Amino acid sequence: MKKRWIVKQIETKDLPSLPEYPALIVRLLALRGITETESIRDFLDPDFAKLHDPFLFKDMQKAIERVFQAIDKKEKITIYADYDADAITACSVLFLALKKLEAQVSYYIPDRFSEGYGMNEDAVKKIAADGTRLIITVDCGTNAIEEANLCKALGVDLIITDHHELTGPLPRAFAVVNPKNPQDEYPFAYLTGVGVAFKLAQGLFSKTGSGYEKWLLDLVALGTVADCQSLAGENRILVSFGLKVLAKTRWIGLRALLATAALKSNKFDTFTLGFILAPRINAAGRIKHADIAFRLLISEDPQQAQSLALELNGLNKHRQMLTEQITSEARSQIELISDKKVLLAHGSDWPKGVVGLVAGRLAEEYNRPVLALSTAEGLAVGSARSVADFDIVAALNFAKDFLHKYGGHTQAAGFTLASENIMNFYQKLLDYAENLNLTINDPVLEIDAELQPSDVTWENINFLDSLGPFGIGNPKPKFVGRGLEVFDFRLVGSTSQHLKMRVKFGEHLLEAMAFGQSFLQESLNPGQRLDAVFELGSNEWNGNKSMQLKILDTKFYD
Repeated sequence: MKKRWIVKQIETKDLPSLPEYPALIVRLLALRGITETESIRDFLDPDFAKLHDPFLFKDMQKAIERVFQAIDKKEKITIYADYDADAITACSVLFLALKKLEAQVSYYIPDRFSEGYGMNEDAVKKIAADGTRLIITVDCGTNAIEEANLCKALGVDLIITDHHELTGPLPRAFAVVNPKNPQDEYPFAYLTGVGVAFKLAQGLFSKTGSGYEKWLLDLVALGTVADCQSLAGENRILVSFGLKVLAKTRWIGLRALLATAALKSNKFDTFTLGFILAPRINAAGRIKHADIAFRLLISEDPQQAQSLALELNGLNKHRQMLTEQITSEARSQIELISDKKVLLAHGSDWPKGVVGLVAGRLAEEYNRPVLALSTAEGLAVGSARSVADFDIVAALNFAKDFLHKYGGHTQAAGFTLASENIMNFYQKLLDYAENLNLTINDPVLEIDAELQPSDVTWENINFLDSLGPFGIGNPKPKFVGRGLEVFDFRLVGSTSQHLKMRVKFGEHLLEAMAFGQSFLQESLNPGQRLDAVFELGSNEWNGNKSMQLKILDTKFYD
């Protein structure tokens, strides 16, 4: 869709006087609400010591005492996880932590296809029958009312660690550790499932003084970026240090996955985590079983790790093919209702593991909430992805009379319902959107600053790097340049899908890459002028480092 360009505005008088930083960097920091000297230092140089005390969770002390009691009595502890990358890394973090503390620990990861999301009573019965007396959930459990009651009836203590929204009363668990718990007062609400699991590990190791939890930070960073949570506040610290730990990771499974993805450099960033490692971890649960990814992350056998990494690589390629196929089918349905404020598509036996990806792609493409459902044997299993300020969990709550089960975040959720109720459910969502007076506009491309040629300096580029790690809540800065002149261009990539240009910007002759935008060549001629929105960075090849623009959008001069 055509995007509206909006350059963010800030009054010059509101900019702090900080002569030690370039003016462009001061503007970018101010746009993020960072204007005080101390907060700037904290942002540019995150401090691990400034992580919040895990015991600020009201049930943390209780949870820690119960875990150590289980360790002392040699009781079996079972970690109950979900099946996405956030949950798998959370399960790995807690499993490795408990192993280090010499706990008798096992794990349970439900099958996406036969069991679905979250806790289920059959699994709880099986875990209890196997001798477990303490279940710790990761990335699930907040809304497991019946399962918590069953745990009590079976004499099993339940510690819930989660970060999902509460959609009803709080389960009657032994302890609940969730920053979204309205009864809690933890100061940072945006921890991921793995982030909360790490806080439990941090609390455990605070009693031993070993500092072992720091070696788990690479897994924490991977799960945090994979779950698309804000990279501000405490998450910024966790991911910053996690990237450093990843460069010297202790986990042979992660090393095998990096090797399989042909990543040989130790210079990792959030792109590495979110677009290279996370899809491979997620592919296990989407196509086969998430147990494959978990066993890789905790593996101590190099041969096993290599085998599992290769299997994940193959599953990811299969997932990519399925996603393309189902996205095309869903798009053909959505085109017929594209005037609606909420969009819905469903298909018989669509792979449940990819409907979330399909919903996400189409939500971005159409700039409105999208729900994608897989139907089979009278049941529909769906994923929803939202845009802007539309709270998709609140929308599902409005239509809950049609739902068997639902939960998630404001921007992403899962749900199930009877197939025969799909259209009535959809109408209820449309009514909700109307009640909100939801308006659909062209998607907006927000731009941090308009650059002049004099702003393109190595000093600015080096400072831009220090603004990372980038992601949700701290996006990579976007700039607009006016009147760039095309010097030359060519197509690159295995299928000629990318456009590589050289453009003149003032006195600069800059390399510019437009990834996935080969279609632009039809509108280009040497000497042509254009405006472009881009990210400013550098490219290193054969020991030579050059400035580079990553082109995001263009407008051509007539």
